Amino acid sequence: MRVEGREIISVDPDAYVIDALFFMKRNNIRRIVVSRSNNILGIFSVDEALYHIINNDVESKLKDAKLKFPVIVKSNELKEITRSMIINDTDSVIYDNKIITYKDVISQIDWSKSNALIGELSKEAIFVEPYTKIKTVGELMLKNKIRHMPVYDKFLYGIVSSRDIVYNYDIDLNLSISKIMIVEVYSVSKEESLHTVVSTMIKRNIGSVIVTDSKNIEIVTLKDLVAFALSNLIY
Repeated sequence: MRVEGREIISVDPDAYVIDALFFMKRNNIRRIVVSRSNNILGIFSVDEALYHIINNDVESKLKDAKLKFPVIVKSNELKEITRSMIINDTDSVIYDNKIITYKDVISQIDWSKSNALIGELSKEAIFVEPYTKIKTVGELMLKNKIRHMPVYDKFLYGIVSSRDIVYNYDIDLNLSISKIMIVEVYSVSKEESLHTVVSTMIKRNIGSVIVTDSKNIEIVTLKDLVAFALSNLIY
């Protein structure tokens, strides 16, 4: 089975970080390829964008910015794409001038073949309180290398992702995270079937699901799904 990616959206390395942030928000995208004359220098994703926002460094040129190393593959076979993502710890690879992401991989997998429950994949989430400053949340994301954090204080208020901070790049970082969090949270019990959860995530175009029980707040992300699929569903 082959995975079809999407046309690369690229910017010149002489463009500024602030320009890339504006472009990402306007086009609702999570990554831009930095290239010149068909030479790919790197990928500027929400991770790198968050780094520059939190460090108040949005006036740098992309050629001087923090970039993700581009992983270029020679095959778009599902197994090879998935393996490359896991080995290189990346959410995207480039094949034949197209970019392939976690979402592209997940949508190609037949999840009905799995009898697993979502609780088998979930792990304890790092959460923040609704009054936590946006800057603090961004720092926690960078430190722990995560993109999604539940907003919780005795009960679940919402969820925030690195994308939410990046798309609000011009906001006062001293404001509370409640100003930009998403209040409509997709949450399920540990006994929900993996197939049902993934189908809903694909339909809603979301990158994580909160898994709850009487004691813990847990989370499953696209990265967890790709890792599970490589071990259990891709042959």
